[in-house]
Amino acid sequence: MALIMNVESKLPGSYFVTLSGRLDGTTSPDCDARISSILIPSTKTILFEMTNLDYISSMGLRIFLKAKRMIEQQDGHVYMINVQPQIEKVFEIANMLNGIRLFASISEADAYFDAMQKSVLESLNS
Repeated sequence: MALIMNVESKLPGSYFVTLSGRLDGTTSPDCDARISSILIPSTKTILFEMTNLDYISSMGLRIFLKAKRMIEQQDGHVYMINVQPQIEKVFEIANMLNGIRLFASISEADAYFDAMQKSVLESLNS
């Protein structure tokens, strides 16, 4: 199965990336090129939606590691939503979940981001 990838810019500096299929040695070069194209200094957030990502190889892991390192250098964040158990296990084995926030759903992510924004506004108003 091929990799289907959709990249959307929801807000300036923020990207929503949907991955479906297999991220392996065959599909990773195209994925890497597309992710690299959004790893620019103004990018602060990448949210990966992974409901339909069925498989990831070491080449796929490298893409996430590269994105995480670059975004963190820019004081940004990488988030993952709906990570399948087998994919999460690969990330755990590779010890790559440190610093990446996982959400079970988009609504859980939205609630987290809403609370963060309210907290910032409250601190500004006090």
